Amino acid sequence: MPMTIHAWRYVSCIAVLILVTSCGQSTPVRYYKLDSPDIVYESDSEESLVLGLGPLRIPDYLDRNRIVVRGENSEMLVDDFSRWAEPLDDAIYRLLAANVDSHLEGVMAVSFPYNSMIAHDYQLLGRIDMFESDKSGNTVLLVHWGIIDTDGNPVVAPRRARYQAQAADVGDYGSIATAMRIVLEQFSLDIAEKFQAAIK
Repeated sequence: MPMTIHAWRYVSCIAVLILVTSCGQSTPVRYYKLDSPDIVYESDSEESLVLGLGPLRIPDYLDRNRIVVRGENSEMLVDDFSRWAEPLDDAIYRLLAANVDSHLEGVMAVSFPYNSMIAHDYQLLGRIDMFESDKSGNTVLLVHWGIIDTDGNPVVAPRRARYQAQAADVGDYGSIATAMRIVLEQFSLDIAEKFQAAIK
């Protein structure tokens, strides 16, 4: 028996309700940022040395706004609903510069890409080989780095370093972001100490 106009309207309303309900139940996207709330900025003098931080090459698999964690058997897990609030390489440079600058007196740390108004006296170069957390919350930063002067002479000899922290809440991306911030702070302190010792 053919459906009446009223029946078609009823079926259409039910279909719209199902569609609206399913859309309303979609997983919300959450955004995370690498931040260090304890950094205190101080004014730099005109005589301050300038240390440029970067470029640091990062792995291509991290060059995305979705957060990546390491699974088992070399599998990389990309979460569509947990994302960085800014490009990860920008966050790395920003946090490194802020931390290194806070550890050094008489030195202004600036992040890559550099402002054309600022000429740096020294430059940190390197490559990040790993910057990730695994499913157990173990967070690792593996990086090759060194510092050169404006003539390309090594000031801090190239070195390979590993920094590690444990996420407090396994599976929570906010906790993972905090652990990633901590290993960047470890790297920053290492940069500051090695650089300070080299220019004394």
